[in-house]
Amino acid sequence: MDIEKGKIDGIQLIFLTAGFIHGSILLISYISGISESQTWLVILAAMIFIAPFIFLYVSLAKRFPGMNFVQINDVIYGSLLGKIISIYFIFFIFMTLSFNIRDIGSFYTNYLMPDTPMIFFLVIFSGVLAYAVTKGIEVLARVSHLLVFVMIFFAISTTLLLADKWDFSNFLPVLEISPIKFIHATHIMSSIPFGEMIIFLMIFSSLNKTEHMLKNTYIGMIIGTFSLFIVAVRNTAVLGNTQTIWTSTSFQATRLVDIGTILTRLDILIAIGQTISMFLKSSLFFYALVLALSQLLRLKSYLPLVLPLAGILVVMAATVFQSPIDQLMISVNAGIIYSVPLMYILPLISLIVAKIRGLPKFTGEKKQ
Repeated sequence: MDIEKGKIDGIQLIFLTAGFIHGSILLISYISGISESQTWLVILAAMIFIAPFIFLYVSLAKRFPGMNFVQINDVIYGSLLGKIISIYFIFFIFMTLSFNIRDIGSFYTNYLMPDTPMIFFLVIFSGVLAYAVTKGIEVLARVSHLLVFVMIFFAISTTLLLADKWDFSNFLPVLEISPIKFIHATHIMSSIPFGEMIIFLMIFSSLNKTEHMLKNTYIGMIIGTFSLFIVAVRNTAVLGNTQTIWTSTSFQATRLVDIGTILTRLDILIAIGQTISMFLKSSLFFYALVLALSQLLRLKSYLPLVLPLAGILVVMAATVFQSPIDQLMISVNAGIIYSVPLMYILPLISLIVAKIRGLPKFTGEKKQ
């Protein structure tokens, strides 16, 4: 079995990118506590800020067609240093994925089934992720069309159903946010989820054609940003600055839907949408993790790693955080600090070193 199972096309890359970004929808509730009514502006600023770095990711992938990030590191930095960098990359993926798995457990125990032990949701969710990853990136790419459609449909439909609750004065005055808070919120949003797209360096190698890779990545990024933008605008228009006191602004806003006493309590749509979005994002993270580790260990297949890693992730998600607040503080503070070199510095250095060394020097790999 080939270690990278299946190929994806450009359209599938668009949906994978859009779904991956939308998968960080829970972050909006935390960002709102910092940016308040300017969350929509923070989302747009983060997308603009990260765009040049996404260009670096794609440029690196196009320079080494058919190679994933672990292979690229070995070629550019040599076997020893390349493996050290790859271990850093794997550590980043592992920690971020454990955060995301914990997020789904916290979400269900806090809002849907508070009497059910969190470990139950962690095991079920990780099991589903493991099953999805064993099917390969091609299958994930095929179902991404439907999943992204459902995510965006729920975001738009709940927004329209709350039209009678909109109050655009909640957005005023525009830009009433201190520069420090704006920079803080933008940094968090640019790192999560946009900077996390560094893991696509494990996915770009599965593209059957690379000629429109940058365009398709940007299109997917814009679609994903648009979906987050809709959610941020809806929550602000409905809740105003009171959104800063809620731990899940989307849940609280959607609970206000009341159409003729028939359509009420549609927060279940939020639950379904957020579960789907977090599943797609976490699946891509898990795929990148098992592929990177199997590449590092020089295994012929990543399949033997799937179940053991799923079990380790469950234990990690269940034990490493003392509380939801502890998890949140580690994720948005420590997480975005140790990931900065990987997201913003390493890709540029890699391209510079590759250019200086004239890499790749092989001619057997045909660019598509």
